[in-house]
Amino acid sequence: MKALIVGKDQIADTYYPTIAELDEEQTFKECGDRVLETNNIFISTLAMDFPSGTSLKRRKEIDEQWKEKLPQLSHIKRLNLRHKVDQDYFDVICKMKNLEVLNIWSSTVTDIGSIKKLTKLKALYLSNFSRLEDVSPLIELKSLESLSILASFKVANYELIGKMKWLKSLELGGDTFAPKNLILHSLEPFTNLNELIELDMSCASIRDKNYKPILELKKLKRLDAHWRMKNQERELLQSEHPSLQSGFFVAYDFVKNEFKNGIEWWIEK
Repeated sequence: MKALIVGKDQIADTYYPTIAELDEEQTFKECGDRVLETNNIFISTLAMDFPSGTSLKRRKEIDEQWKEKLPQLSHIKRLNLRHKVDQDYFDVICKMKNLEVLNIWSSTVTDIGSIKKLTKLKALYLSNFSRLEDVSPLIELKSLESLSILASFKVANYELIGKMKWLKSLELGGDTFAPKNLILHSLEPFTNLNELIELDMSCASIRDKNYKPILELKKLKRLDAHWRMKNQERELLQSEHPSLQSGFFVAYDFVKNEFKNGIEWWIEK
């Protein structure tokens, strides 16, 4: 049976910050000495990740061990955290002063103010922040190049991200699996993102249905979006944009409901 693999057009012009001397990712549940052997860790501590029979008490003990240890791990450059992060855990993470990449899968935090301490952060991925309303502290992250916020529906001021003029990659969206789109009022607040190379709004809808602000993002090469509009309007955006050349918005024929000829999105192998 043939398997589908990612084609070249599905990853064309995707942007990832350069992290010097990054080790291969290693996965952990419990905190042990092995964590000192790598600067790239994946902590996988959701209840489903443990062997059946692991008690709640034991899982909480492991959480406390991580919270005690993480601030001491000054060598860690990348942290990928599959855990429902509470406020205390989040504030502990923000003491990891040399973090360059942070990925949090789920969280109940209401205040991300302590993230200002992560002055070396280049990439930030936040998903399922179910109680978060305010993202204004992100504006202080002057080293940040790549930002993704998904399935965080209570955020009331996404437009402030438009002030982060130094961003090169931005993803804002809802929940692909639900499915449920994030509703943004307008693209206008994001027109000052002059350095943006990649924009992913695959799971976002624009309330005012004005898509012309995309033309203001002069360096944008890749756009992933499923926005429905008149074909004439879509062709106008594609032809008038000075650098747009890849992503679903360009690769897909929305009239025929299929990928354009020659596009390699998926490949059978």
